[in-house]
Amino acid sequence: MSEEPVFVRSGWGSGRYVYNHRNPIGRALIVLAPLVALGVLYGVRAESTWSEGELRDAVQQGVADLDGKGHYTSLAGDRGFLIAEAIRETGIGPRYGVDTHKEDDGGYTVGTEDTDTEYCVHVTLTADPEPPVVFPGSEDLPPPGPDMLAFYVSHSTFTEGACR
Repeated sequence: MSEEPVFVRSGWGSGRYVYNHRNPIGRALIVLAPLVALGVLYGVRAESTWSEGELRDAVQQGVADLDGKGHYTSLAGDRGFLIAEAIRETGIGPRYGVDTHKEDDGGYTVGTEDTDTEYCVHVTLTADPEPPVVFPGSEDLPPPGPDMLAFYVSHSTFTEGACR
């Protein structure tokens, strides 16, 4: 084993310590430290961007989870947040970066900045026949208006490609 220290003072006048290339451990650290740093940076990037497969799986599972789920919302409201939240709750891919755009046909085009693939998601809401909150003494509730908050059950489907 070399008698040279692993760290030596820099010869550039800064007085800081650097790896000693004359020590075998110092040479190993000179090679390994940048490789480990690159691996960590690659891992961070991979965890923070969407892949095509992650988006496909997240949309498929999110739409399946959204189908038949109860919501307290209005019919006139934007359903893009329901879709984005369902995709986020799958745990697939990053927790952010899902874009939903309402189209003229009533569907929502779902995509990300990281992928080229888009999906068309349709969500319809029907009044919940058995809402979780029932007011005492009320037999038949009047049907809610489009701007009224009420309990609804969502029904959702998706297809590959942007909505038309």
